[in-house]
Amino acid sequence: MGFISSKILIQAHAFLLTVLAVHLMRSPEVITESDVVLMLGELLQLDAPSSFSLSQPHYALCGILLIIDALIDLVLVYTIPQINEVFAMAEAARSHAPGSVAGAMRANPFMARLGSLYSEIWTLLSAARFCVFFAVSFYIFQCQPSVWAGIESVGNVSTVAQLKSPVTFTFGFMEMMFWLWISVTIREEKQAVSSRFLERGQ
Repeated sequence: MGFISSKILIQAHAFLLTVLAVHLMRSPEVITESDVVLMLGELLQLDAPSSFSLSQPHYALCGILLIIDALIDLVLVYTIPQINEVFAMAEAARSHAPGSVAGAMRANPFMARLGSLYSEIWTLLSAARFCVFFAVSFYIFQCQPSVWAGIESVGNVSTVAQLKSPVTFTFGFMEMMFWLWISVTIREEKQAVSSRFLERGQ
């Protein structure tokens, strides 16, 4: 199992999203002119269109969406018990009743289901978010400038053209890498707990 648990990683991610949201609402230039954004934009030749200038309300809306995302993650990570917590409940039950922890969990299908709920939900969420951010990043990277120019000329859809920016690509790329890390960590935790479960059942 990894040195950092998935629960700590998700909490840290929610905290970083909140910090990013505060910067977007108060001083967006801290994000838009950061070294990472500028270097990735220059490396991948992701020059923003000449009309790219989001106003303060746009940044504030992005910040609010990030805070909502962080709150949803925190609510999920605190309300769904990890399998270690389910093992602790089974340990407490074992001290009052005969049988092993593994036997207690096998005898109670609700406990077994509760133990796998955390990993199932976060595996699904991390895979879905990885796919979404991969699609966004790949689309931004692969689109030719003529496509974005055509979108800009449509008029009301010009906001879509503003998505092709180093800021959007950097955020999508970082999120994609983070959710891949979470997915791998959850799989390792699940394997470690499964081996522990089998050992205690013997």
